[in-house]
Amino acid sequence: MPKRQKRGYIVERDASWQVRYYDEKGARRSQSGFRTKGDAEDWMSRKAEEVAALRRGDRPAPDERPATVDALLDLFLEKHGRTVDPATEYALKSRLRKARKEFGTRHPDTLRRVEIEDWRQGLPPGSRHGVFRAFRQALTWGELRGYVERNASTGIKNPKRQRHERRPVVPFESWEEVRQLAAELDPRFAAIPIVAVGTGLRPEELFGLHRSDVDRAAGILRVERRYTQRTLKQGGKTAGSVRAVPLRAVVLEAIDSMPRRIDTPVLFPAARGGYIESEKFRYRVWTPAFKAAGLEHRRLYDCRHTFATWAIEQGIELWYLARIMGTSTVQLEDTYARWLQRTDGRLSAAFDAYDRQAVND
Repeated sequence: MPKRQKRGYIVERDASWQVRYYDEKGARRSQSGFRTKGDAEDWMSRKAEEVAALRRGDRPAPDERPATVDALLDLFLEKHGRTVDPATEYALKSRLRKARKEFGTRHPDTLRRVEIEDWRQGLPPGSRHGVFRAFRQALTWGELRGYVERNASTGIKNPKRQRHERRPVVPFESWEEVRQLAAELDPRFAAIPIVAVGTGLRPEELFGLHRSDVDRAAGILRVERRYTQRTLKQGGKTAGSVRAVPLRAVVLEAIDSMPRRIDTPVLFPAARGGYIESEKFRYRVWTPAFKAAGLEHRRLYDCRHTFATWAIEQGIELWYLARIMGTSTVQLEDTYARWLQRTDGRLSAAFDAYDRQAVND
């Protein structure tokens, strides 16, 4: 007689072992081919936990599980999307597109770690970390809820982009180049590159500005919100991002030259008065203007880089630059090391002059 187990039966059949158990619907099932009794017991234990979870409703039935990666991601966005803000949900949808393109028609349980590692490595360095993180988040979510049997992304390291993988910093060479670009833009947008270079704001901060943020009496521009992933968010990207930036004369002149609009509080409104969406703006407005001006293309974020590099070359203290840019001195040193090295000669010359003066005194 086979030994009766608490969670089923284990019987010996020829040179192997077989597990007999009852599924969540009470039907008798069996699984054969175990080489040792211990292997059979381990499998039976896991199966008993799965059946118990199915009976409690903690796990979906096999016929309720997503048959494709696309279906799993749809379910993830539908259910997980309820717990995050719209901007995060939009970002997840965007980042999961590459996973859909590569694995969308596959069954989630057929994915292999080695192919996910190869896919991750082939992603662009700038988006690799975020894209893989979103896909792994979806697979982990599915595994924890029983929608997939295993998570093939488990154990794959996902370091952030290294310095040598970053896009090169390409600032504008002069105000003349900035004005050349502005001249090719629609008058509604002509002030954008000038204000961006003159203030060093992040693109999402720039497009979140209101006219009331321009404080002419105090000579400052208040940065209190940002428009990102089609969502207006109060506060800044970091704790120090809510700040006041000095208003330069060139920035005020650019703002004053803009067509007047009283139908919106937004400083740089879209055609219908709402907020500008960065992706559409880059594709439809920004890039064509560079081509028309015959200039080397720069990203919108390069306006911020231009502000920083020009300030460093003019000898602005890093602690002060970090404060008005809403970042840290460590980040500035890491990002603009090449420009900081340019100032070493001036610093050495200043030290030498001080030393000579001290000797003469």
